[in-house]
Amino acid sequence: MEIFYAIVLLVVATIAANLVYPLFPAIPQAFYQIFAGAILSIVPYFHHFGLEPEVFMLIIIAPLMFYDGQNTDTHSLRRHIPSVVSMAITLAILTVILLGYLSHSVLPALPLALAFALAAIVTPTDAVAVSSITRNLTVPEKVMGMLERESLFNDASGLVAFNLALAAFSTGKFSVRFGITHFLVVFLGGLLIGLILGGILTWGRVTMVQNGMDSVSIIVPYDILTPFFIYLVAEHFELSGILAVVAAGLLRSTAATQIRLSSTQMQLVTRSTWQIMTSLLNGFVFVLLGVSLPTVWQNIMADHTKSLPLYILLAVILYVVMFLLRYL
Repeated sequence: MEIFYAIVLLVVATIAANLVYPLFPAIPQAFYQIFAGAILSIVPYFHHFGLEPEVFMLIIIAPLMFYDGQNTDTHSLRRHIPSVVSMAITLAILTVILLGYLSHSVLPALPLALAFALAAIVTPTDAVAVSSITRNLTVPEKVMGMLERESLFNDASGLVAFNLALAAFSTGKFSVRFGITHFLVVFLGGLLIGLILGGILTWGRVTMVQNGMDSVSIIVPYDILTPFFIYLVAEHFELSGILAVVAAGLLRSTAATQIRLSSTQMQLVTRSTWQIMTSLLNGFVFVLLGVSLPTVWQNIMADHTKSLPLYILLAVILYVVMFLLRYL
């Protein structure tokens, strides 16, 4: 029952934030959701709240990235592949390396491997945050399109770099050759398994529609379960589950013509279901961030080394350097 109540509270907090947002739209909606999460942390169940990263990636991020993938203009994506690779891979890796050494120089007590882990955490632009923060801003269409295309892939870059940094910290060993090889295997393997499974599941969906098995009770659950299944299979083989669901979503986008063969009612129900679900999950991302902020603050205050000013200085330096890197 506790899990049920927790989910209900998350939904209520998200709805409350969304109700307040139209009253003061100058402030991005994400900030209202973070504030709602901070208030929610007062509830006993959310005291010292800690969300398992695996659960967060599976339950929230996987369906969101799949939805973003299937709503991406694949023709535009193909035209901008060199730019996407440059931003999502090359820039991400260079940023991790630079920020890692910079963090270690500012905080010498922080092991270099953990400095790289910190850099990997803050490097990727987030697809959810990009769309939420810029909702009421006038952003050039070319720039916005580039950010959205990049954010489909750079999560994987950050996650792989993060896992490599943690492995180096725990084992005390790091091989550049192994790191690059592992990165390519996880990255490309995730794309490949996503395309294979996405192709099979899309073919299954089209086949059901063509054979008249396109009732709401079949197609909607089938669509919703697709990203979870693909993510779990990819992670089982130690490949990038995020890239797998993105690749499957992009493949689904290319098959849009065949998918539209279903009835108009089915298309409307499916589209509405995805919009409602992703809207709630988008809110959960920031509400959960707000819920965990008090715990993070308590952990910082429990640090008796009096290094909080140094943490703040490091945060400002990382922000400025990342801003300059992306500007250049």
